[in-house]
Amino acid sequence: MNLRTMFVSALVLSAAAGCSTSSKSDGTGSSKTSRSPAAATTTQSSGSAAGGSGVKGSSGGPGLGGASVGGAHVAGEVVIKTHELPAPTRPVADFTPAKSGFAFQNYGNDDGITNLTVTEARRMFGDLVCGSLEGDRCILTPPAEQWLESSNKSMGGGHCEGFAALALLMERGQIDPKLFGAATVAELELEGNDKLQREIAYWFVTQAVMPMGQAEDKTLSPGQVVDKLAASIKGGEETYTLGIYGPGYTMGHATTPYAVVEKENDVVWIMHYDNNYPGQEKHIEVDRKANTWTYTTAADPAAAEHAYKGDAETKTLTLAPTSVRTGKLECHFCGSVDAPAAEQKGHKGAAGGTCEIALEGNADLLISTQDGKRLGYADGKLVQEIDGAVAATSKSGHEDEPIYYLPCGQALHVALDGSALASESVSDVSLIGRGYTLAVEGVSLSPGQKDEIDFAADWSRVTYTTKGNETPTLVIGIATTGADYELEVKVSGEAAGQAVELSIDLAKGTFGVTTKGDAAAKLSVTLTKIDDSGEQIFRHEGLAAGAHQAVSFGYAAWKGDKSPLHMTVTDDKGAVVSEQDATDEE
Repeated sequence: MNLRTMFVSALVLSAAAGCSTSSKSDGTGSSKTSRSPAAATTTQSSGSAAGGSGVKGSSGGPGLGGASVGGAHVAGEVVIKTHELPAPTRPVADFTPAKSGFAFQNYGNDDGITNLTVTEARRMFGDLVCGSLEGDRCILTPPAEQWLESSNKSMGGGHCEGFAALALLMERGQIDPKLFGAATVAELELEGNDKLQREIAYWFVTQAVMPMGQAEDKTLSPGQVVDKLAASIKGGEETYTLGIYGPGYTMGHATTPYAVVEKENDVVWIMHYDNNYPGQEKHIEVDRKANTWTYTTAADPAAAEHAYKGDAETKTLTLAPTSVRTGKLECHFCGSVDAPAAEQKGHKGAAGGTCEIALEGNADLLISTQDGKRLGYADGKLVQEIDGAVAATSKSGHEDEPIYYLPCGQALHVALDGSALASESVSDVSLIGRGYTLAVEGVSLSPGQKDEIDFAADWSRVTYTTKGNETPTLVIGIATTGADYELEVKVSGEAAGQAVELSIDLAKGTFGVTTKGDAAAKLSVTLTKIDDSGEQIFRHEGLAAGAHQAVSFGYAAWKGDKSPLHMTVTDDKGAVVSEQDATDEE
């Protein structure tokens, strides 16, 4: 393999490909979709208080999580108000692919497809995701915006987990297909069905939200999977979606198991609905005596089939429990950076909790702590040396990086390695914690290029080092007890490479940008402010900074409404070089 809240002491290994679709991703990646006050709203009432091959990365095209219908932050019509569902009323045993499965094939972020919107974020986590909430009009906090964007990108290679989970929930009577336009699952249509598209995306995303992110059971032998499924189908309290992986948990795919059939010579068939093959009866063959399993399928039915197989040692046939998926989900990014834990409805402040690091793209990613412990891919193999780290599964069709959860409060070094790339590739990396987000978006790596990202232990600083002549977009965003702010900056000027630090000083109310090259730099800056009055945006291109100079922007004093933004330039010893009020060029 080339290369998201609770702490646990063991790694849950995951990676994905094979949940692919008939429409392949172009692998180009995407930078952030600009906010739009008109689009970033929802009309829902308060949501739940609950908290073989493939191309890595997301398409970044027009189908990127709702972009085809007005941007990644549009709000969809409310269909189901809360995450909680009624108890099941029907057994799994009556499931058949022809009547219980969707009549259309699994898909990626294709044109015309809508994924998560503000409505789904509020449904999953409640109003804590809103930086501005006036009536039913919600504008997301910067961390929630980053989470939504990253989640939507993760579906670029397929929605198999969403298909598998939603079909099961509908079969058991917990979700009514009539809400989405038809009396039965098999009669539902995808094209133009925004409600259904968003519901499939919703249940896809649950797989990587804690505690579901660590609930997939990767400890079972093939025989144990059969026994557990047989008990479930006969009327057990728990039901499951099925995970199918290649060696090392690559090429992952999710399906819906509905029957266990005993054959001759200790052979058992696990009958399952494979969303890549609508309406067809498919089976996984398990040899009880040898304790092995085999399944032949294709990432795309029009492509050549690929033989999946495993045994008692590989643990590549997995079960994901429905009860965890439909239980309370945890919002690790909800809260404010400047409020005590007691004032945050049980949510800890920025200094604690769990941090999420997510990569979208084709590069190899390796996270290191100051004491040298690593998490990620080294020489093509996943290593896990950081205590309390979790790698959460995301079965999507690409050889996607796991979404990494690890304890906050430690400095982290992230290496982006393009050694295995065959051509230039674009990646996004984000770190999200309680009330804040740091991100590097639109990283363009050439084959062999290695870039570096450093995140400060107190989350106040991100440094990006590249050998390219222009940085990607660096982002720092915060949710506070007052207004929320986000700064995006792009730097160019040093032909031999850029080293740029983006920081925040909460006490002074300033964002800082420090360039560390030997040449003057030009900065493109976008500042967003979100408060009770809505959202205001400041943009300015071509701000100048000399070599080794720092530029400070007074975000807290900015009055918005196209007013100027105060900017101070200092040298490497902290002496003021110049001051000006930069104008809004929007």
